[in-house]
Amino acid sequence: MMAMLACGLSAFAADKTASNPLLASDKMVWAGLDYSMVRMIGPGEFHNSESIFPGMLQAWNDLFLQERIGFVEKATGKQVIIDMDGVTEANKAASAKQIINAPGAEDGIDQSHITPKDIARAVKSYKLKNKSGLGVVFIVDRLIKQDKKGSGAVYVVAFDVASREVISSERELGKGTGFGFRNFWFRVIKDAERGLKKLK
Repeated sequence: MMAMLACGLSAFAADKTASNPLLASDKMVWAGLDYSMVRMIGPGEFHNSESIFPGMLQAWNDLFLQERIGFVEKATGKQVIIDMDGVTEANKAASAKQIINAPGAEDGIDQSHITPKDIARAVKSYKLKNKSGLGVVFIVDRLIKQDKKGSGAVYVVAFDVASREVISSERELGKGTGFGFRNFWFRVIKDAERGLKKLK
């Protein structure tokens, strides 16, 4: 029954996305990488919490602006308008309490602690300078390091800036690779960008 419900919700989301006129816009408002609900899971990997919160969260957002906006424009065919103050403020609430050093049964990559209501609440909370248009935010679900392998999950969320209605929310999985903590986990964000192609 749960599988049927999940399929039904996916079909509803697809119909909702396809019918929304905002997707035809030639512009999109980039709200940023939201780590306010992230869970960082794995023994020892996230031990230096003082450098992660909030410094590394800002570093990942800065890196996205420096290296990925061109890709976003190419993937979506839209001009990107930067409007990240709301997400920057939301990220200040993230803390070391979101680090899980002893993973349990609910801390795998196939699970998620973030609900559609959580996503809707986050989208409504952003203070944006833009008052209308198509908004996009990446809400980071979890980063997991186990047996020296990294993985992560990110919700690629499109929303109506004016009404704050969520148009679509797709959970994308990625792998952690590369040298250094910043680059290793930024790869998860790059992998999540595949979800942008659905916003053309």
